[in-house]
Amino acid sequence: MTLRWLPAFAGAAYVGTVMSLGSRLVRDNDWDTDVSAPFALAERLRGSGPVHIPHYGEWTTFWWLLATRWLPWHATLWEASGYTLAVASAAVLGWATARVAGKWAGVTAGAAALVVGPFVLRALLSLASHVTNPVGAVVLGVALVLLTRTRSWLLVVIVGLVAGTNAASDALLWIGGIVPFALAAALLAWTTRRKDVALRAGATIAVTIVAAVTTSLVMRALDFHVIGLDVGLARLQDLPGNVRHLVRMVALLGGANYALPGPYPHEPLRAVVAVLALLGVAAPVAAALKLRHADPVLRAYACYWAAAVGLLCVVFVVTPNATALGPKSVNYLLTLAPAAGVGVALLAARSRGGQLAVALAVATVAAVNIGGVVDGRAEVTGLPAIETYGQPIRKLLEQREVTRGYAGYWDAQNLSWQTDMQLLVAPVQNCGAQLCPYNFFTVRSWYEERGGPTFLLVDPTNRVIQAPPFVSRAASSHRFGPLTLYLFDYDIARHVRFRSTS
Repeated sequence: MTLRWLPAFAGAAYVGTVMSLGSRLVRDNDWDTDVSAPFALAERLRGSGPVHIPHYGEWTTFWWLLATRWLPWHATLWEASGYTLAVASAAVLGWATARVAGKWAGVTAGAAALVVGPFVLRALLSLASHVTNPVGAVVLGVALVLLTRTRSWLLVVIVGLVAGTNAASDALLWIGGIVPFALAAALLAWTTRRKDVALRAGATIAVTIVAAVTTSLVMRALDFHVIGLDVGLARLQDLPGNVRHLVRMVALLGGANYALPGPYPHEPLRAVVAVLALLGVAAPVAAALKLRHADPVLRAYACYWAAAVGLLCVVFVVTPNATALGPKSVNYLLTLAPAAGVGVALLAARSRGGQLAVALAVATVAAVNIGGVVDGRAEVTGLPAIETYGQPIRKLLEQREVTRGYAGYWDAQNLSWQTDMQLLVAPVQNCGAQLCPYNFFTVRSWYEERGGPTFLLVDPTNRVIQAPPFVSRAASSHRFGPLTLYLFDYDIARHVRFRSTS
């Protein structure tokens, strides 16, 4: 076995490391409310009234959670689903790449897609954080490869349904998958001069659009509402800063942290990993240029991933949302990981020297990121207070027989999930002297008065809520480090008022 097959071992070692630390990584990750809130909502989605989801629908995620909720071990299944999906997607990506460029290219593409930095691994361990986008992009890439190899209309329908429902769930798939597929399929139909390829590609797009529109209408009719994210164009003077942010996020994707407190790994290794990550993301574009005279399917496949990279990066830069979000905006770029894997694999597929260089690069990134994961770099949520005091809070509430309460978003659904839903905590925000629902992963019925004791948890470390005046009526208050827990002998839902979300 020669060194050129190092990516196979590197990918296996990375996956093995994640699996060996799996339960610890997942439980820590669940303290991030963005990760655990969909789980808590799915568990409690038996109430009445509107359901509110932030920014993008995540419909396919919720369909999976609700379809499996009846299983006794569904919580374990849910927590394992994210990384299982990531590994399966990498395997499918490897298969498709092998079909057009050979076994080495397939193995390398799949391995490179997996060996992401510790911070990005947190997203892949979840079912949130835009993780359906790379899955949809891989499915569309496979469909492109099969356009000339099968005339199956069943495949057209399946791919269209998968792409459409996931695009309705997260509009980023239009940019990072569907539009690139349309462009690459048009190129393939033109270079092969096959009308059947054009017809099936067009039908795939048509099914995708119909599925996306239908999904959105059905979920709206079922009283599910997406709290919209304002999207506009960045100011011209902000573009250089947005480009710098893009570079930092690509480096973070590869495992070089220039964005979070406590930079890692140590220099000069951090710079090496950053350069390799940037070269990897540029590789699909280089591959598309290099293979412009190649076999039509190989050329279209390279152009597909190049278009995905180009469109995602352009949108990332010309809109202000990514820079405003900060480090978590790296999740907008998750599709760049499989794209980079394909890019480096296609560039080096026909050169033994190139294969060796790519193999060493992938192995280097994998080794650094394995070290980072083992060192706990994937276990930093930025919510130390609730992580530290969550269990003492649970014990006190159990002693007082209080199970329902309210907190800021970063201390609400995650506390519910981490207590195995023994505590039912709804997120709130200040509204003058009262509280209002914080409509991220919530059901309206959570805020209806039911009677009985309740609690309010105030966490000054994340500044989501401040203690409202009515805490003076609390039966008791308890300090847990910076946290203050107010216990009431009545349902403080009477202090929650509703306001329009339209």
